[in-house]
Amino acid sequence: MEKEILQQELTHLEEIKEHIEAQLKEETESRNAQQEGLVQKRREMWEECAHGVNDFDDIVSMNAYDETLREKYGHFIRKEESVRQLSYLKETPYFGRIDFLENGERFAEEIYIGRYGFRNKKTREYEVYDWRTPIASLFYDSGIGEAGYHCPAGAITGEVTCKRQYKIENGELKYCYDTNVAVQDEVLEEVLAENTDKVLRVIIDTITRDQNQAIRQPHALNMLVTGPAGSGKTSVGMHRLAYLLYHNREYLHAEKIVVLSRNQIFSSYVSEILPELGEENVQEILFDSLINRGIAKEYRKYDYYEQVEYLLKHEDGLRRKIIELKYSEDFLRFLKDYKRLFRGEKTDFETILKFYLYLLNGFTEYACPEVINYTKNKIRRGKLYYEDMLVIAYLPILLGGIKPMEEISHVVLDEAQDYSFLQLQIIRMLFPKAHFTILADANQAIHPLTSTTDMKKMSKIFSTQYGIKEVTLSKSYRSTAPINEFAFALIGIHNPDLYVDRDGKTPEVRVVKNRRQEIMQLLREIPGDKSVAILTADLDSARYAQQKLGTHVEKTERPIQYLLKANKYLEEKIVVMPILLAKGLEFDVVIVWDDRDEDYWRYNKNLKYLMCTRALHELYFVPEEKE
Repeated sequence: MEKEILQQELTHLEEIKEHIEAQLKEETESRNAQQEGLVQKRREMWEECAHGVNDFDDIVSMNAYDETLREKYGHFIRKEESVRQLSYLKETPYFGRIDFLENGERFAEEIYIGRYGFRNKKTREYEVYDWRTPIASLFYDSGIGEAGYHCPAGAITGEVTCKRQYKIENGELKYCYDTNVAVQDEVLEEVLAENTDKVLRVIIDTITRDQNQAIRQPHALNMLVTGPAGSGKTSVGMHRLAYLLYHNREYLHAEKIVVLSRNQIFSSYVSEILPELGEENVQEILFDSLINRGIAKEYRKYDYYEQVEYLLKHEDGLRRKIIELKYSEDFLRFLKDYKRLFRGEKTDFETILKFYLYLLNGFTEYACPEVINYTKNKIRRGKLYYEDMLVIAYLPILLGGIKPMEEISHVVLDEAQDYSFLQLQIIRMLFPKAHFTILADANQAIHPLTSTTDMKKMSKIFSTQYGIKEVTLSKSYRSTAPINEFAFALIGIHNPDLYVDRDGKTPEVRVVKNRRQEIMQLLREIPGDKSVAILTADLDSARYAQQKLGTHVEKTERPIQYLLKANKYLEEKIVVMPILLAKGLEFDVVIVWDDRDEDYWRYNKNLKYLMCTRALHELYFVPEEKE
């Protein structure tokens, strides 16, 4: 870049920083004053209001103070958010620029794009545009030349005459590039090469064209977003929520949005991204919490993970046949056909349980007496397997005994391929007025009996009168090229166009005499700022690894965290967990506690693919020598 242009950019950056600094100072003083006023009002309430209710006047007085406090607190929270955003912009005001010459105009407008918008109060001009504004879509979708975008006024056409990307840290310009593509390769590669953290990161400066297409779809459309591991499906889902909240503030609010997930680990992983993007956090609901309601305490409840662990260990058997049967579309149709028999009846747990056992007797066309007796015996002994819990949860919804969540406007369903047809029906019925963003990849399905890998079937379930918008993210960005090549080969795919060509270490298979010693040596060699996951094939192997590895890396103070339950949080840099709990997560380094033979991996190639695609930079398999 020419020195003259670079100097212009440096001068512009200093001007913007001065304007932001001035406004930040003003907003901070206003915030402090509001905080002081809030404290004073609380003090007045304490001193002047009765500490007990003696008559109607006391109630009126307390309500008046309470209403005033709520209003003042609301003003304070909004001012606090303004200070937070300006503080961020002071350090990183923008990451991109486009010069757009609108048709009919003489001069191109310089549009600087950042995480948040900044409007100069004195000039009332926007000096930085929020990445979600309509004009900012040009940065993601267009190169130099003819371009256009849609806004409330209609379609705007013209020409992009300049496109530039920046890296600004602590208020200093590290570099800037002129580019003619949506995302400059050097910028994307630098971001991908960084170490990851225990939370999902903001990607607004590296959003690709297909990701942008998915993010900016209107709220009225249900969406199915597919793509390989590492293509950014989860990021797209969360950034889409930020986009929808920004553009639909008059009717779409955070409390009307649900992110539906399998476990608390994933919920904590995505919990910080919306606040970072300037929006309130939405509701994060675990699917199993929806089906556990109302079940009598004396019953032992088995969860999704127990069911999948069972299926991975048993390639045949009676329960396996029962799961296949109860998840079938035939069984669902049977339940719907016979619901008329129970209209008007109670829908409490005990009654539903009786209905369920009665219905099983009538399902003899598909279920042999052995299947029916197996289920009855387990329930009589106080055991509710997950496949039974789902049916017992579905029946009261079908009979109208459970009120749908009609107040929910939007649902994000991640890892949708890991939900059975029955589960997807439950979700669709519980949120009848919601629009959906469905994120799925058939190649990441855990087990065929508990999954829906047919994307046509998925589309049909969530299609509306307007149809459903399907967007495919075509490329994986998470892992290095050697890791992706290795991972895709496991599922029979040999196409380098499916992933970025980012250099890195070749995955290693270290056959050793002592797995524990080898892993400890690896952990000592890996820098402390890198996140490391030691992944196992199942929960039993994770527990065995816990016995062998202990609580700390040998000869260091670095702790090892064991995530063996779905209701825990990711806290440490080194974590041991079964692959079932690692879905949706990513780590700088993945070490596979490889205690399975070749036949197991051949049969469960999707699990091995999942393990590989959790790794950003380094991947190791550590099997022990066979005796």
